Amino acid sequence: MATSNGHQLKRRRFKLAPGTSVIMDGDEYLIKEILNEKECIVKNISSNTADIVAISKLIEHATTVTSDLMAAEPDLDDISEADYQIAKDRLEAIKPLLKLDQPKKSHVRLRAAEVDYHYTTLYNWLRAYQSTQALTSLIPKQRGWNYNRKRLDNDVNAIVEHYIENLYLTIKQPSPKKVYTEIKSACTKAGLTPPHQSTIYRRIDRIPEEKRLRGRGRIEEANNRFSIKAGKFPGANTILSVVQIDHTSVDLIVVDEDTRQSIKRIWITVAIDVFSRVITGIYLSLDAPSLTSVAMCISHSILPKDKWLKYVGIEGEWNVWGYPKKIHTDNGADFRSINLSDACASNGIDIEFRPVKKPNFGGHVERYLGTFAKKIAELDGKTFNRSNKRETYDPEKHANMTIDEIEKWLVNAIIEYHHTPHSSIGVAPVTQWKMGIEGGSGIMAAGLPEVPDDPLTLELDFLPKALRSISGQGVVWDNIHYFSDGIRHLIGHRDSNGKSLKYIVRRDPRDIRKVWVYDPFQKLYHEVPYADPTHPYTNKWELNEAKRYLKSLDDKTLNESAIFRAIENMREIEEQARTKTKKARRNKEAHARRKKQVSPARIYTDNVTNNKKTSTEPVVNNEAGSTGDDIWGTDIEGFEIE
Repeated sequence: MATSNGHQLKRRRFKLAPGTSVIMDGDEYLIKEILNEKECIVKNISSNTADIVAISKLIEHATTVTSDLMAAEPDLDDISEADYQIAKDRLEAIKPLLKLDQPKKSHVRLRAAEVDYHYTTLYNWLRAYQSTQALTSLIPKQRGWNYNRKRLDNDVNAIVEHYIENLYLTIKQPSPKKVYTEIKSACTKAGLTPPHQSTIYRRIDRIPEEKRLRGRGRIEEANNRFSIKAGKFPGANTILSVVQIDHTSVDLIVVDEDTRQSIKRIWITVAIDVFSRVITGIYLSLDAPSLTSVAMCISHSILPKDKWLKYVGIEGEWNVWGYPKKIHTDNGADFRSINLSDACASNGIDIEFRPVKKPNFGGHVERYLGTFAKKIAELDGKTFNRSNKRETYDPEKHANMTIDEIEKWLVNAIIEYHHTPHSSIGVAPVTQWKMGIEGGSGIMAAGLPEVPDDPLTLELDFLPKALRSISGQGVVWDNIHYFSDGIRHLIGHRDSNGKSLKYIVRRDPRDIRKVWVYDPFQKLYHEVPYADPTHPYTNKWELNEAKRYLKSLDDKTLNESAIFRAIENMREIEEQARTKTKKARRNKEAHARRKKQVSPARIYTDNVTNNKKTSTEPVVNNEAGSTGDDIWGTDIEGFEIE
């Protein structure tokens, strides 16, 4: 929730399900029914009228009613080591129960005995963690009312639990509305105030999937859904159970946007849902893979993409979003980052690294990247891995696409891929994704994925961070000063040892004109710009180049003024050499790309426009076609796990 004083961290997730109360355009609505992956029926509480609303509109404009009632969450680094360890220990205590999906009382009691806690304590931790899927939900709380606690009267709660266990969880398979009607009638007869309909819907929604299936008589489906079989990726039994992420260098030379001369190849980071094979997120850059690449890809993967498609100028559908339960990656340094691990922990995402010496274990995303390379080979400017294939073909001479144009081409290729039958799953990825949401033969309906109430909190969690003290001159990071009145009250504070208190500071390395300073007293982040507003745009890569430039000149003066003078000098040199050298063109284009590249969270929350011409390239739906020539279909050879 953004305020005039800063930005509070809110990690609450927005669940699109019947019974969810939302605020949209200032009015409170109750979601009554999900019609399909595109539309739902909502009821206006004040006017008592119902209407059909697009899911995309609901996601874009709505927030949960409980969001503003929640206390601000801390930054993970603001938690004491002791409390952080307690939260980790609590997560370890309940982790075996989380894997069960539907832990029975006997399971909880047995685990409680193993870890020497009362079983009700484990139940409380389970409920707290499942409400946000965030590690911060397990830190010790101060005494007082917790919004997650049940407010129902004990007698009412007994009636609710009776009808859930003895009506909803039976082979009669009544609807949640029918269950609510019976509960309301029973409470009225007993002279008790009935609970709100959304309360019952939320209680039903919290029932673990396996218990729901078995209780409602769908034993075979439960067995198919929750038993691991040979030939399947372990744990990838529904949408977003496992998302694989990897990088690749695109075998295509791109051109400078102004001169149309060749510069370099680009990097792409891709996230793929193992269950459905849909692409959940991407990130393109002229820079080598880094934590930033991973963070932006994860953010793009989690957030809805309607506004992003408009921003990049694409007419098409990419109705894929939601938090992954697990991210599966290789062992690269960018994935092993402590900052990435902490950010994932804050958002309830597990990270699993590919077993050493088992490269095929990451086959889904690598297969997509491999087949993507085959599509690239059809374009002008393609490069070849082997010189005998290159022969007389000059990729730099034939290159004719900018990185923005490659991005448009790639998105259209992804949309086409989503509608092309995949031989490993028998249907198109988008069809498998819908089956994961709505249910199908042997597939449990997972419902629409959750979205973050506050995308900026998600982005801040993944930004690089540092600890900095604050003086009368503001915050200093890489010799650059930042200041605003919003952090004036943080000046002069000292820790228990009498030293200047250090604060958590985050920044986006692609644009270092501002930093975010965490205020541990108000539990929020302050957006803090350059102390000198006359400084031009720059980024972490250009800053590092300026430092190297000064060092090459034997300049001993490494201060803010010297750095920005060096940046201006370097830009003048590059501009003069731009038409002559590829390196100069590459540097200028990379800086331009970083400057105009807007994060997924900002596109999602702000009215950001790109003024790009919308691509109307047709998307071919080959759902009914043959899979014989399907280059997207077959998984990498040897991937299947016994």
